[in-house]
Amino acid sequence: AILGTSDLSVGINRVGFVLTSPDGIVSEPKIMLSSRYYAADDSEGEFRQDVEAEFQPWPYGVRGLYTTMLDFDVAGRWSIDISVDGRNGFIKNALLIFEVLESYSAPAVGAIAFKSMNKTVADVETLDQLSTGSTNDDELYQTTIADAVSSGKPTVVVFASPAFCTNAVCGPQVDVLKRLKDRYRGQAHFIHVDFYDNPEEIQGNLDRARISPIVVEWGLPSIEWSFVIDRQGAVAARFEAFATLREMEEVLLQVL
Repeated sequence: AILGTSDLSVGINRVGFVLTSPDGIVSEPKIMLSSRYYAADDSEGEFRQDVEAEFQPWPYGVRGLYTTMLDFDVAGRWSIDISVDGRNGFIKNALLIFEVLESYSAPAVGAIAFKSMNKTVADVETLDQLSTGSTNDDELYQTTIADAVSSGKPTVVVFASPAFCTNAVCGPQVDVLKRLKDRYRGQAHFIHVDFYDNPEEIQGNLDRARISPIVVEWGLPSIEWSFVIDRQGAVAARFEAFATLREMEEVLLQVL
């Protein structure tokens, strides 16, 4: 098991992880897991929850991320014991141990979104100054986050660098944003912010990259994040790592 969501805090969290085996990526549609909390003098751990995790396939190939919602009632050392029904009736297990913090690095659900002054098409000469991607859609760069979250409409913001991503799904994450924008045009704002402030200078050479000040402002500890923000400017959902169209659309429909 490989943890895919590192920014975990006390409260209800979307937890994502990848499962691998000698045969490759595990992609059973649903699996079961149990969570445990470990006090300083407790080697066995205290049982907390039994929940189901669902496989969220990435757009290309057979890889994907299991996601579930877990409630962490205290900061410290936690684990999830994962059970997969294997072939021939055998159950296979994996153990994942991680730290839960007192507070998040990135904005929490319910927090007021930062009124950030990200660059838009009005600030640049070409779209390659706004994104490392090759299939840019100028409609994703029309407004600042500050104006969007103050407009009385919901806002969807994706932070990703399509050309420089460790998990190969930053580009598809921007594609998810485009599809949402096309489905709900005029009902919400849809904004892409590249992780790097100078995308036109780093094509083929990441050594010259400068992290976007907006990424720093939002305290993002990893390279791919999506947020759905409600009409009052509060974070309705936060997604670390790849979020499917279905996951994001479900939340957007709740705040439209």
